[in-house]
Formats: sequence, C-alpha cells, structure tokens
Amino acid sequence: QLTDFRKKMLDIPAEPEQYSYDVIVTGGGIAGMCAAATASRLGCKVALINDRPVLGGNNSSEVRVHLGGNIGVGPNSGLGRMIREFGHSKEGNAKPAANYEDEKKELFIANEKNITLYANYRAISVKTDGNRIESVIIKHIENGKEVELKAPLFSDCTGDGTIGYLAGADYNMGRESRTEYGEELAPIQPDKMTMGSSVQWYSADKGKPTRFPIFSYGLQFNEKNCEKVTMGEWKWETGMNFNQIDDFERIRDYGLMVIYSNWSFLKNELKDNKKYKNRALDWVAYIAGKRESRRLLGDYILKQDDIDKNVYHEDASFVTTWSIDLHFPDSLNASHFPDAPFKVATKHIHIYPYAVPYRCLYSRNIENLFMAGRNISVTHVALGTVRVMRTTGMMGEVVGMAASLCKKYNTTPRGVYQKHLPELKALMKEGVGKKEGIPDNQKFNEQKLLKEPRIFIIEKNKK
Repeated sequence: QLTDFRKKMLDIPAEPEQYSYDVIVTGGGIAGMCAAATASRLGCKVALINDRPVLGGNNSSEVRVHLGGNIGVGPNSGLGRMIREFGHSKEGNAKPAANYEDEKKELFIANEKNITLYANYRAISVKTDGNRIESVIIKHIENGKEVELKAPLFSDCTGDGTIGYLAGADYNMGRESRTEYGEELAPIQPDKMTMGSSVQWYSADKGKPTRFPIFSYGLQFNEKNCEKVTMGEWKWETGMNFNQIDDFERIRDYGLMVIYSNWSFLKNELKDNKKYKNRALDWVAYIAGKRESRRLLGDYILKQDDIDKNVYHEDASFVTTWSIDLHFPDSLNASHFPDAPFKVATKHIHIYPYAVPYRCLYSRNIENLFMAGRNISVTHVALGTVRVMRTTGMMGEVVGMAASLCKKYNTTPRGVYQKHLPELKALMKEGVGKKEGIPDNQKFNEQKLLKEPRIFIIEKNKK
C-alpha cells in the first residue's frame, strides 16, 4: 500500500515502461563500462545501468582511486587496450577531481551507438523464470521513476553482486577457512570479515590561519592516538567487521566521523599544531570506496593454489598482475581503538602474471548471468589479486565478447565455454580497443615483468 501511495503522489505509473536489449549491464564502474562497450562494438544492443550521475565507480571523482593492475600481458594481449581510451593520465589516490577525468569516461560511453545509458538508476528487483533472469526493474534515485528492462543476457557489474543476489545466484561473503580450499593465507576458521571501505580526504595550505569547529563524537583523540597527517587515502579504511552491504551507511558515516574528529583535534587541541594552522580540509569523500562484499560463484572458483602454482586452464582469459593484497587492521591504530579501528595495513605478496579462467565470469546456477568486477567467482584470498580496476576492466571485456557469442549462437555463458571457446580466445587475443590515436601512458612492458623473479611472502615460509 505504501508503494502504491508513493507512486500515486509522485505521479509514477503503476506499471513501469518496458524496453528490450540484447545485454543488460548493471554497474557503471570500470568493469561495467568495458563490458557494455565491448558488447556494443561486437553488435549487441546494450543497456548500461549506473546508480550515480558519473561513471567510473571507485575511479570516479566521487571516490578517487587510481587504476591499478597492468594490461597487455599474456596470450590474450588484446585485452586492456580499451582502458587506454578513457583511463586517467595521472596516477594517485585522493587527488583533485580533474585527475579522474569523468568527462572522458562519459564521452567514451556516449560515443558507443549501441549503448543506452541509464544514469542515476538503481536496480531494485529482478523477474526470473526458473534459473533464468527475464528482466530487471530499475528506479531513478532522484524522482523515483521505474523502468523494466528485458534481455536474454545480464551482466552483474555492481560490485555487491546485487543482480545475482536478487535472482538467487549462489554466492559467498567473508573469509573461507584454511582447509576449505587449502589456502595458507586463509584463517583457520571461516568468518564474516571482509576488507573494508575507504573514505578518502585531503587538506590544503591556505597561506593563512584557518579555523575548524570543535567536533568530538564517539571517539576521544589525544596526543598519543591522533593521526598527525594532512591527507588520508586507502589506509583510512572502516567496516571490516560489519556487513559491507547492510551496514554500509554506518560504515561510511563512521569514516566521516573519524576524519572530522581527528582533524578537529589537530586544529584545536594538539599542542604543537603549527603544521596545521594554515591548513583546511579541501576534500572529503561523501561516498566510501568499497573493496569487498558478495562474490558470486561460477563454474570455477579461483583460489590461492591456482595463483601460487600458475595452474593452466584451457579457458584462460584476463591476466591478473596485482599482488595478493589483503588488508587487515593496522596494529597501532587497533591498539588505540580496539573496538573500531579505522586504519589498515597490508602485505603485498607478489605473483607471476596469471590468466584467470573464463568460468569465473558467469554464474553456476543462473544460466544467463555474467559477472565482472570484484564480485566474480573467487575466494577471499584470490580476491586480493583480481580486485584492482584495470584488471576488472579486462574482465568486462571478456564478458562483452562472450555475450556477443551468446547472441550469435543463441547460447548461454556456459555454452560459450563448452562449444565456442576457440572463437572467444581469438576475440580476446585480438581485442576490440582502438589501436590508433590513444595515449601510450598505460602501456605495460610484459617482457620486463616476465624477467623478474617470482616472489612469495607467507608467514610459514618467508623466502
């Protein structure tokens, strides 16, 4: 009744408008952008749904995380070239908004004639028929308008695995036990801990004394436990012991609270605060950058052993080059704030470039669902190496290529693996990114990497 009342008062039709596409991609981050653009260039009519006004997800000016990972590595060297069409030319986290070049991403999608962008729309429900998704209902985040989008294929690039979850897809969340997949980096007992979310910020020297109001809520800062810094990037991370979906607003608000409380102490109470007298908060993110939540399960689940042993798979697709990078609470910060630490540390466990199976990119029980991004079929440990954004962009490219083959042969994502793998390999090797007129600032030297020694750092054996 309340839903009907709201629609009536807002003059929203009881039944949403309906549109049909070949592929519906939900999530306008790097993975979703690449999935949509690749499918578009290969002849698919695509709907791209993004619940923010700007594209790019964590790489947008709203969150400001730089693109990590390398491209042009391995047998499928055509993957990743597309990212150079819209990727930023300046590296770094928590930098001025212009560094993240939102307008370049907007033009990249706008120039794809086969893509319809639904900006400011959030997916709120799906309709299914057995183990297939038939449509997704999306709602405009400002005016409440609803639209129903139908397609034979869907790609969940939401990060949170929202479409898969709504459709009943199998998923994991949290850390598996050490014995479940034989992972030395996993905890002895399984738990619900995830990597946290970062509210980034920075200050600026204004050239004259500035004021900041007294702000002290929840945490008591003092000379010993305050953070004597002028900016905070990825290490300012919260919510590892909370649910990154259900409690996300609380996680973000706590991230804001510690920034303002700490800054208030530096400005108003720190004894030797001349370093901060002329400084003012110049930017504080209002959207937290999330690292981990649901992981949708595919026909294959990538694990530490695959990466450690460089296990070969016939359906090797995108290559991950980032270290196994798993965040944990910073010991000093946690000693000061044991109930709610807000800073983290990590150990970078370097890997040899590894080609991840295509079977990690589609659901094992929802037959027309792809996924790309940090919600693909991996363990918590393996997520530590695939979650950075140049890598997730290449996942999206593979999904877009597979979707075009699904359309061509009227088959499913699994059907591509079973019957059309050679054609998918040919597409991945060639790529669909532009070859001319693209800056070379993100080119990666594959030969240099292959000559470097393979290094592992684990607690049991630090060789």
